Amino acid sequence: MNLMYMVRGADGKEYGPVSLEQLSGWIRENRLRGEQEVKRSDMQHWAVANAFEELGPMFSQSISAPPAIEPGSTVGGPKPQATASMAQMRSGASWFYWVAALSLVNSILELTNTGGTFVFGLGITQVIDSFAGSLGAAGKGVAFGLDLLAAGALVLFGIFGQKGHAWAFILGIGLYALDGVIFLLQPSWLGVAVHVFVLFCLIRGFIACRELKAAARS
Repeated sequence: MNLMYMVRGADGKEYGPVSLEQLSGWIRENRLRGEQEVKRSDMQHWAVANAFEELGPMFSQSISAPPAIEPGSTVGGPKPQATASMAQMRSGASWFYWVAALSLVNSILELTNTGGTFVFGLGITQVIDSFAGSLGAAGKGVAFGLDLLAAGALVLFGIFGQKGHAWAFILGIGLYALDGVIFLLQPSWLGVAVHVFVLFCLIRGFIACRELKAAARS
């Protein structure tokens, strides 16, 4: 059976499966760059295209041309603005990961009575953990389970946000803004300031996501 290939574009989407012949055509037309990730049908992992024995020599033979386009596109390469928007969208969505990770660290510190917190964590997990402190081991277990659910939701928003799903930004921004109300009620102005900063980064990511979708429709 002939081997087939999948290509991961700069937009995070996967193209294929395609044959070696079609892949070599993309390389000759400079539509596939050597640093882009490719997965062969007999492999379980992705690797950069120029690392493949059958593809590497093709890149040295390809004619120098303008920046590569995505394999699935039919026009010229990506505009600098589109590349910048892609980076901004992914950077914005990555804040969901940071908040999720630091929230779990805060929960572990609180539930183990270690002390200390990171200001970038969620307010809701801090509220849950403070109530669980007097409920014994069982209560702490339930609290940590709820903390995991909250962090898991943020991770999902990050995954889908980086793939260009606007709904992940909208829902994540809304819930994180509500979480900021907790710091207003305490009040904790440092927590409020951090929430405002993270919301700014998330909104920038959302705007970049909308720009990419508009460019794809045009």
